[in-house]
Amino acid sequence: MRDVDCGRHGRQGIGLVCTHVAHAIDNRQDVGFFWSDNTDTARPDAWCRACEQSLRSVRDAQGPEGETWFRAADFKILCAGCWDEAKRRLYGGD
Repeated sequence: MRDVDCGRHGRQGIGLVCTHVAHAIDNRQDVGFFWSDNTDTARPDAWCRACEQSLRSVRDAQGPEGETWFRAADFKILCAGCWDEAKRRLYGGD
């Protein structure tokens, strides 16, 4: 799946965000916003400050440790428009 129908933005490409970022969009918690440079979707994977700290502890690890981090972050699919809004709110200070 490379596209999603969003009620706010219509048909859009996707981006993945950790569950903490996904929930912070609605409750406006300051969880931070970090993202990867690599992507094969409309937007790169993004995650919160807590997931970034966890990632740093496993960044050099191969195999199961990285997979465990990805599963623990519980990534959610956002349309590109919602991803952009999350970045503005959580990184850009909207």
